Amino acid sequence: VVMFCGPRDQLQNWQTLPSATPTNRYFGFSHVLDGGWTADHYCRSWELIGLNEFGPIVNVDKAKPPYGNTRRLITDFDVKNNTRRAHSSVVPGGSAGKDAKGQYIHEAVWKYLFTQPVDKTGKPVPLDPGCEKNQRDS
Repeated sequence: VVMFCGPRDQLQNWQTLPSATPTNRYFGFSHVLDGGWTADHYCRSWELIGLNEFGPIVNVDKAKPPYGNTRRLITDFDVKNNTRRAHSSVVPGGSAGKDAKGQYIHEAVWKYLFTQPVDKTGKPVPLDPGCEKNQRDS
């Protein structure tokens, strides 16, 4: 399962239910300016799924593959403070970041998301105290 800027649930907790897909096969990638990230929807969902059991949140712009074998990846590359661009910037296309040669800057991230051996995982980390879990009061 590869989640680009998602999943975005505010009050639901279905993500805690057992899944036919083992948790170590889930990967998430978000831009930090995406509204789902800034409102803590994604970090909450990633923790409900249990992705903190496979490593910390890693900024791909400051680390190299295999990113500690984590399942939680973020980027903060410059989208000119455009939250709409931030949302679609983590997939190939017009909003994705490119280098001076016109190559996608997250090519290695996409390769990791789709080809990383699922048996290689990062070390468990505690839940993020900065991630708002009670979305009813937000």
